[in-house]
Amino acid sequence: MAINKEWHRSHRMPLKATREQRIAWHAAHKAACSCRDIPASLRPEVIKLLRSRPKP
Repeated sequence: MAINKEWHRSHRMPLKATREQRIAWHAAHKAACSCRDIPASLRPEVIKLLRSRPKP
């Protein structure tokens, strides 16, 4: 899997991130980088968020 170093540098996960922040971060990460999978504990909510966003 490829890592998008620039995206990771400019989009750090907040320290002590809330569940909502983690979901938003992983949704953005899924769109920008493929270096790892979404954690199973967040996957349903991240997928739901991604599906609710308008397509570019």
